[in-house]
Amino acid sequence: MKLDLHVMEKTCSHCATQGIIITDHNETIVAVNDSALRLTGYSKEQLIGQPLRLLTSNEHYIAVYESIWESVIENGYWEGEIRNVQSNGKIFFIKLTVYALASSIDKSDLYVWCFSDLEERSNDVEPKQMLEAIYKASPMAVTTLHKDMTVKDWSDTAQKLFGWKKEEAIGQPLLSLLSCHSHYIASFLQQIAKGDIPSLECTARRKDGTVIDIACSIVSIARPDGTITGYIVMINDITKTKQKELEYKKQVELAKKIQQSVLTAPIQSNVVTMDAIYIPSEDLSGDMYACYQIDSHRYGVIIIDVMGHGLSASLVSMSLRSLLRGLILRVIDPVYVAAELEKHLQNLFPDQANDMHYLFSMIYLVIDTKTKQIEYTNAGHPAGLLLMDDGNIVELDKGGLAIGSPFSVPFDKGVVRYHKRTRLFLYTDGILDEIDSSILNSMAKIRGYVKHNRHLSDQQFLQLFVEKHLYQSRPADDICLLSITINEK
Repeated sequence: MKLDLHVMEKTCSHCATQGIIITDHNETIVAVNDSALRLTGYSKEQLIGQPLRLLTSNEHYIAVYESIWESVIENGYWEGEIRNVQSNGKIFFIKLTVYALASSIDKSDLYVWCFSDLEERSNDVEPKQMLEAIYKASPMAVTTLHKDMTVKDWSDTAQKLFGWKKEEAIGQPLLSLLSCHSHYIASFLQQIAKGDIPSLECTARRKDGTVIDIACSIVSIARPDGTITGYIVMINDITKTKQKELEYKKQVELAKKIQQSVLTAPIQSNVVTMDAIYIPSEDLSGDMYACYQIDSHRYGVIIIDVMGHGLSASLVSMSLRSLLRGLILRVIDPVYVAAELEKHLQNLFPDQANDMHYLFSMIYLVIDTKTKQIEYTNAGHPAGLLLMDDGNIVELDKGGLAIGSPFSVPFDKGVVRYHKRTRLFLYTDGILDEIDSSILNSMAKIRGYVKHNRHLSDQQFLQLFVEKHLYQSRPADDICLLSITINEK
C-alpha cells in the first residue's frame, strides 16, 4: 500500500521542519513525509504499516493518546504538546495537531498528525491553513472516495474544474460525475481490482456539458491486512496541453507534406530510368533525394540523410534542397559538390562547427552515359549498390566522413565503369533497422534482394522490396529508396 504525499509536501514547503503522518482509524501509519522521518529518526519502511504507539512509550500512550483519539473522534480536531520517542530511544517534546482528512467522521476516515520539535515551533503552521493547503492550494483537483468509489469529500478545486458543488458530489459515484467513456471506466476498474495504482488520460464532461481532457491518478488506502478502505484521487485538467499537442501534430503533418512535395520527379529517358519511394516516419526528419539531367549524357543523383529527427533536421534538409539544383548543374564534380555542401553547413552554423548534431550523410553520383562511367562520393552514408550485367555487385563506399564532422578530411572520388545494363540501388539507413536488428544482416539481405530481382523494372523492384522488408506503415525513421537502371544505347 502506497500513498503519494507529493502534493501535501509541496503545499507545506514553507515549513520544511514540520512532520506529517497519516493514520487510518486503527491508528496504523499509512503515510509519512520526509520531515517526519527526520524528526523521528525512523525510515519510511520502519513506519508504514506500524501502530502510532511506536513513537511513544506504552504508558504514555495509554495516558495521553487515548484522550487525543477521543477528542478527534468527537470533535474532529486536537492540538497540544506531548512527548515522543525517537528511534534511538531519545525522548523529545513536540507540538502536535491532529485532524480528520475528510469532512465527515467515520471509520474509513484518515487522520493527519502534524508535529514539530518545540525548539522549532516558530516554524509551525496553523492547522486550518494546512487543511486548506491540501484541498485548495493544490493545482489539481483532489478528492477522497469511499471504498465503493463514491465521493467522500470534494475539494474546491474539483468543484471549479467540474462545476459540481460539494453537496451535489458527495455520495455520488466519481466516475459517473466525470462521464468518461465506458472503455476508460472498465480499464480503470480492472486496474484497481488488480491492486495497481491506475493513471490514465481521458475526456470528461463538466456539469455544463463542456468536454475537457483530464489526467487522473488514484491511490488506494488499505489496512495492514490489505483491506481497502478508500481512495485518494488526483485529477488534472490537461485540455490546453492536448490542444497544443493536436496543433503540433497538424503542423508536423503539413511540414511533412511540404518535404515530400519538393522531392524531384524521377528521371525517365531512353538510357536512364529511375523510381523512388519516400516513406516518412511519425516525426519530421531529414531524409531526401534529388535527381537532375545535367546535359545530354550526364545525370546527377543525390541522396541525403540529416542526423536526428524533428524540426531542426527538417530545416537543415530544406536548406540543402534549396541549393542542390544550382550546385549540381554548376559544379557537377562529386568531390567539389561535397565540399560546397560542407561550406554551406558551416555558414548555417558558424558558431557550432564542432557540434555533431548538424552533420548529414550523403551519396552524390554523376552518371555519364557517353563514357559509360559513374563518378561518386560517399560521405558517411550506407554504401550504394551497383549491380553489373554479369551479376557482380560493386559497393559505392569511397568518399569520406559525414558532412559536418568536426574532423577535417578531404573527400575522395570513386569511379566505376560499366558496359551493359546496370542497376543502382541507393537507400537511407532507416530501412536497415526495419529489415533486421543486425545492420550486417540487413545489408546482406539487401545484397541478396538486388541480385535476385535484377530483371524487374525500377518501380516493381522498389514495390516488391517494400512488401518484403517493411512491416509497418510508419517506420521509426524516414526511409528513402532509389532504383536507377542504366540501359544500353
